[in-house]
Amino acid sequence: MLISLLISALLLGACSTQLPTAEEIVAKMEAARDSTNDLHATVAISFTSPEQSGNLVIEGWMQKLPAAEDGHPKARVRAQILEASQPEMVGALVVSDGEQFWIYSPNEKTVVTGTAAEMKEYAPNSPAGATVVLQDVIQQGLDAVNLEVLGEEQVAGKPTWKVKVTPSAETSANLKLDGIIEGMMWVDTELAMPLKLTLDASDFGNGSVEVRSIEVNAGVSADLFTFTPPADATVLQAADLIAEMAPKQATLDEARTSVSFTLREPSYLPAEMLLVEVRVVGTDTVIMNYKSESSSMSLVQSNGDMQDDREPPAGSNVQQITVRGQPATLITAEGQGSLLTWKEDGVTLLIAGKVTGEEAVQVAEGLR
Repeated sequence: MLISLLISALLLGACSTQLPTAEEIVAKMEAARDSTNDLHATVAISFTSPEQSGNLVIEGWMQKLPAAEDGHPKARVRAQILEASQPEMVGALVVSDGEQFWIYSPNEKTVVTGTAAEMKEYAPNSPAGATVVLQDVIQQGLDAVNLEVLGEEQVAGKPTWKVKVTPSAETSANLKLDGIIEGMMWVDTELAMPLKLTLDASDFGNGSVEVRSIEVNAGVSADLFTFTPPADATVLQAADLIAEMAPKQATLDEARTSVSFTLREPSYLPAEMLLVEVRVVGTDTVIMNYKSESSSMSLVQSNGDMQDDREPPAGSNVQQITVRGQPATLITAEGQGSLLTWKEDGVTLLIAGKVTGEEAVQVAEGLR
């Protein structure tokens, strides 16, 4: 989902950063956050994720609100897509008054609405969601991140500091980050405002946000952050959509009747590995989880839109092989297990876990 990435683009101006030391970065960040009351920006976004890939140009507004009771920053937000690699996305609008949000698609004539908390949950694992996570990590302060100054570079004709930002090990554990999130920020040396952000989150995908124009504290009308659904639009509740798409535990028999394709089962499993869980996602995906005392493995089968454009981990070995007479991709990484994926009879199959490449292929060949 793109919405969180749009929000993050607006918040770039609220996370001002100064270099060269980590202490100065945190101090400048906090000062900028305190002094930025509103923001109007146009940004260019590109993203690649397991769900979708593309490019966007959006115009957005942000107005800061008093912090929540837990101290977390709150803001009103409005963002509209001006250009998109997918033409049907042009004109899409997201509005949040800080408590409630609305996502309007003029092409589909639908409005998704819910609470601000549901908005983040509505965004799946993607660069969008990952960018919000990175933003939250940065706002926790120096103890939450590892910062490395890489030097100076020009961005849009302006001198910037290039800064590498990664969550600390403790932060990754606390936030349950399944993928390795690594961000780069290019910070205007004069304004101390980030002009560009790139994100590499192995399990989420990757993306970038680059500011084309920005106005800070120029004044923003509160009327921008209200929304009335058009009379011809269908209104959907985010909570209902989240519940509908959440993986649901099932028996094998229930899983077989939940999808329209023939569910395959392994005739071979690595030593002592047993089926421990079956989950159904929507009406087109089944996840079968296997475990032994020393390893685990998942078998995913789907006839839905299960794209996998993620970049393999650094140092991994990527092979194009043949499985069950079909072209397949096998990714292996020392200490990280294997991932094998291919398509067969209109169904995408994926085997991943702490197994060797040879074991993954053997499981695949033994499916029946």
